[in-house]
Amino acid sequence: MNISEILAIISVAVLSSFGHCYSMCGGFNIAFVRLNQNEQNPFILSLVYHSFRILAYVCLGFLFGSFGSILAINAKIQNLSFFLLGLFMVFLGLALIIRGKILALIENAFIYEKFLKVPIKRAMNFKGIKGGVILGFLNGLIPCGLVYFYLASAMSKNSINGALIMLIFGLSTLPALLFFSLISNALNQNFKQLFSILSYILIILYGIILAYLGLRGFK
Repeated sequence: MNISEILAIISVAVLSSFGHCYSMCGGFNIAFVRLNQNEQNPFILSLVYHSFRILAYVCLGFLFGSFGSILAINAKIQNLSFFLLGLFMVFLGLALIIRGKILALIENAFIYEKFLKVPIKRAMNFKGIKGGVILGFLNGLIPCGLVYFYLASAMSKNSINGALIMLIFGLSTLPALLFFSLISNALNQNFKQLFSILSYILIILYGIILAYLGLRGFK
């Protein structure tokens, strides 16, 4: 990855962390904090929670990047995948802006209801480090349009770069979510919405560039 790609990843993640991430992960974050409000060193527990959330992202990035490496064996297939991934990013960005039924289709609750709802409910019985590890990792697996964007980016790379993309994404969201209560109260809704829209526009632009690279590869 070059520096411009890394800066794009960080820009989208930081902007969206103050808007989209608050709406998607804020509830889980608050639930964990309340669950451990009487525990010693709550900040350390929150750090553990988010560290394992990021670890889940890294694991997903490695898997999707590995799949991208398989596609890269054939140049035509790779160029086609770039084009399709680019179109998906554009569609995703528009869906995040417009929201409604299109976004509901993308952020489908099937995975959560089928595979995550029961484990998360059971994990809510755990406090301390154990709770931080389990709940944090499960939080990282929750269906999210923004995570899909980064996984699509990971799939356009290889396993190592895919994991790196997700690591950068996770670390970029860490300040906003680690200090959720403090920052959320300081920012009004208009600022949160503005940050989210700017990040969605960047997703669309990134998708256009990737789709163009895929088309150019066919020439």
